[in-house]
Amino acid sequence: MKRFLALKSRSAIAVTSMAMFMVQLDASVLAVAIPQISADFGLPVIELSLSITIYLTMQIALLPISGWAAERFGAKAVFMLATAGFAVFSLCCALADSFWPFIAARAMQGAMASLMTPVARLILLRQTSKEELVDAMSIVAMPMLVAPTLGPSIGGFIVQYASWEIIFLLNLPISAALLFAVRKIVPGSPPDATRRLDILGAVLLGGALICLLTGVDRLAGSIARPLPWLLILVGATLCLAGLRHIRRHPDPVLRLDALADRSFRTTVIGAGAVVRIPARAMLFALPLMFQIAYGFSPILAGVMLMALNGGDLLAKLFIRPLFDRRGFAGPVMIASFAGLAALTIVAVAGQGPWLPTLIFVALLVAGLARSVLFTGMTSLTYATLDQETMTQGNVLASISMQLFAALAVSLTALLLGIFTQIGGHQEPGLFEYRGALLAIVVIGVLATLLMKPHMPKHLSHLSFKEDD
Repeated sequence: MKRFLALKSRSAIAVTSMAMFMVQLDASVLAVAIPQISADFGLPVIELSLSITIYLTMQIALLPISGWAAERFGAKAVFMLATAGFAVFSLCCALADSFWPFIAARAMQGAMASLMTPVARLILLRQTSKEELVDAMSIVAMPMLVAPTLGPSIGGFIVQYASWEIIFLLNLPISAALLFAVRKIVPGSPPDATRRLDILGAVLLGGALICLLTGVDRLAGSIARPLPWLLILVGATLCLAGLRHIRRHPDPVLRLDALADRSFRTTVIGAGAVVRIPARAMLFALPLMFQIAYGFSPILAGVMLMALNGGDLLAKLFIRPLFDRRGFAGPVMIASFAGLAALTIVAVAGQGPWLPTLIFVALLVAGLARSVLFTGMTSLTYATLDQETMTQGNVLASISMQLFAALAVSLTALLLGIFTQIGGHQEPGLFEYRGALLAIVVIGVLATLLMKPHMPKHLSHLSFKEDD
């Protein structure tokens, strides 16, 4: 029996790892290609921030219904449909010849990813014994770390020696292999026709997120345009209506009980969530800054980002011993300030032959610091939740991680737009990128200081968790 469970676990691990790798690779490869895509579409680079935020926004908006869909129609069927859809809309991205068709395809990619990754985790949980679960989750986490590490350099190579469309065509063979594997090794599960969905709650909250995040992102073009403010107003109205609905509904699409916990609230909607913004902002701002302001080639820009993600991957080897020896609060606070200091160095570095080396070392430090900070914040998220609120807390935490990742991109684009208008330029240059990054650093410093009173000295009772 033990051998049988091990075989089942390996099959589920293979499927889940492949799905996570494809979704993470797609997200990390795109950042380096944005200057080339914007040139082909004839638009300013900050306009292309929407290609990232709409992908993340759709992932958030559909996340609450992914569990319902898996139960209602069967996890295997939903997963295969989402994988096939991801491949189709990846092809649509590659074939798009203008901005809005490209954005629409990216939105649908995000919707498919929103169904794919949670359901992949569900398949893993169902096919893995409790004794094997910790090891299985550790193995599955590796592709999620390796893909962002390799992605920027792969994207840089493709953009420099081929064309950006190939970035999306990479998803086709991976999707085909994934569909074949799922069809062969994942058992089907009977659908539950009695499973109900809070449709109104899903529409209100999903619509609120889409309008709010899209509105904030579109402010980057010009804060004087009425449409972004209208979207924000509509989003805020839908959000208030949605919160009122879920408080009254007997079985809402999203439960907020876990927010009563102080530690959870700090890391999900408080300073512990805001402190992630600088690290998330770097993934959008730095590829643009390196290529446009510093004149790096796409490959060199990708190599620079490899240092950031490589530092994150390297830190996984010593995070647990670090927390065991030095406690929790001290390493987390030091990591946050170290990451902000490294970002400051990247922002203010002057031109010279030593510039790539300096940036590489600074980003390696930033990656190490990010890993410690994110692992600490994710672990604190679940530190004081009981079994009753753990499930709903997990959904809220997943939404928060994606939400603040999207906000980081939109905020960076907005700051770039503001500094570009201040400088009287059509496109952001070195001054604008420095101003935006230093403003992000200030936000990070304030969030870190506000987070400090909520940091326990130790989390010895908790197994440390990786950030998604």
